[in-house]
Amino acid sequence: MHPDSLPLPFSHLSPDLKKQVSGHLEPWDHLPGSLIVTQEMSKLDRLLMIMSGQADYFYLRGKERILAGTLGPGDLFGGISILYNDRMAVHCLETATNTRFMCLDASYFLTLAAGNPAIKDFFALALGRCMGHRAFADIMAARVWDRKLTLPFFNQPVSAIFRANIITCDHDDPVSTAVEKMDRHKTSALLVRSPDKTITGIITDADLKSRVMAKGLCRTTPVCRIASSPLATISSQSQVFEAFLTMIKADKRHLVVTGNAGDISGIISEKDLIAAQTRATFLLIRSVTTAKSMADLSGIHTDLEKMLLDPIGTGASADYLTRLIAAFSDAIIDKAVAFSIDEAGPAPCRFVFLTMGSEGRQEQTLISDQDNAIVFEDLKDPAQAAAAKTYFDGLARGICSRLDLAGYKYCDGNNMAQNPTWCQPLSVWKDYLKKWIRSAAPEDLLHSSIFFDFRGTWGDMALAAELKTYLLDAIDKWSGFLRNMTENTTHFKPPIGLFGKFILETKGKHKDAMDIKYAILPIIDFARIYALHNGIPQTNTLDRLFRLYTRHALTSKEYTDLTQAYHFLMGLRFRRQITAIMDEQQSPDNYIYPANLSALDQLMLKEALKMIEKMQQKITIEFTGVA
Repeated sequence: MHPDSLPLPFSHLSPDLKKQVSGHLEPWDHLPGSLIVTQEMSKLDRLLMIMSGQADYFYLRGKERILAGTLGPGDLFGGISILYNDRMAVHCLETATNTRFMCLDASYFLTLAAGNPAIKDFFALALGRCMGHRAFADIMAARVWDRKLTLPFFNQPVSAIFRANIITCDHDDPVSTAVEKMDRHKTSALLVRSPDKTITGIITDADLKSRVMAKGLCRTTPVCRIASSPLATISSQSQVFEAFLTMIKADKRHLVVTGNAGDISGIISEKDLIAAQTRATFLLIRSVTTAKSMADLSGIHTDLEKMLLDPIGTGASADYLTRLIAAFSDAIIDKAVAFSIDEAGPAPCRFVFLTMGSEGRQEQTLISDQDNAIVFEDLKDPAQAAAAKTYFDGLARGICSRLDLAGYKYCDGNNMAQNPTWCQPLSVWKDYLKKWIRSAAPEDLLHSSIFFDFRGTWGDMALAAELKTYLLDAIDKWSGFLRNMTENTTHFKPPIGLFGKFILETKGKHKDAMDIKYAILPIIDFARIYALHNGIPQTNTLDRLFRLYTRHALTSKEYTDLTQAYHFLMGLRFRRQITAIMDEQQSPDNYIYPANLSALDQLMLKEALKMIEKMQQKITIEFTGVA
């Protein structure tokens, strides 16, 4: 798409930014009748721009389509969901004709919006118009209620994240005075006082844009003409989730905070709530990024465990927890690599530090060990190549020892960069992959299950991307590998017997327990095999399942069953680990005791394991031809 053809709000960007946006767009073609997004199920990884054709959006309530409309060339889909609903789709989207979309990666879109307030304002206004529909407002309120109440941040009182900040102007002050005060105090809203000093209204930056600038009012206009009244209020003792719901239902981005006696103590904004949530979540990560030496990070993984006790105990989703742990781990790796390079000196050539296994999938739990490797570029000069190998072997030892100091223990299987075997130039890594794919000996398949979930974490990501492309191409050219991988993975059956009885440990320390990790592994293996078969480069299990669903490799029911089972089993796993840490004063493990579960959890566990058995039958038939 030509930069000058970009639709609003991108058409208002600078020429350089428009050119950049245009370069990030990728085409995506669909036939008529393709349901490409499903409400409350599809997590949007891209913003869609319609280039040609038509698509219908709607919300299904039972069999009735509500909030429906048609999009045509130049229209956008997904901006509100990405910015304001954690990427979860609010509507369904179905093509009405042959349709070409131009797609903008969601992560890039979020970065672009963060640096260009006009983009966020555009979608905020769109959200405001949508909130005028009672049905849409109810849907959004339900999303907040269902998905956020379990997080401890939302159960705090407003007073815990609010500071008194009464800034006012008189009702007959000119708009210019209000603007000057807002600039001076760096605030997005002012309270308006009547002649008797009573607070009667509020003026916000949105009011200035929509009621002054848009209507061409002069700067001498009294603020009373544009102020909003009556005030939308929230008690300082109300919980944070009530503030969110009040904003959504009242279509307000600012609330006036009142004390116990009803006196006004200031204003809290939507940005304040979001900033406070982010601050609580990433305070520990910030302490990692500002560390001056490894002494600041010694044993810091224990602090992560403590930080996660509350969200795990109150039922935070497994996806939220694992991605938070991954963000923390990536921050630790950043510092470990940086400190190691400071010690070893500059790298002699390009390289990338890979994480693999659960960290590569961004699915680590509170049990943390290392699975990593180094890939560096090939050098033609033999002396330079030998010197590079010596350098990176030393660098790898420094990185792995620092990760161990931070609380990431050494891998029992020695699958780490400090093992010289796993610190090699790109050409050697390609030879490894080719051998594992074509030989498919038991040890090769074991390596495949660990190394094929690699993710570039630090360094030159082009090397990781080249290796990923080589991997997918090599598998595509050697179809027998997926058969071998399927036969290997289906040897590991979910721990449930013929008559629906759990298969438990019969002796030892964990007698009458089940290793829940081995109940989750079949889902991870299933997603990996189908992702490799379909050329999907992502490694996260939920991301893989979502992309398989969008490519129609999974039915809607299969996708729903697998994701719900994964979340449930991971939830049990996290709860067990917290029990070990808090109640037993032990290191976290994966052994759950079904007898200690509620009757409902036992039933759900059995159903999840039975469903996994059916998925294993599906993959066996498809890749081996054996029923």
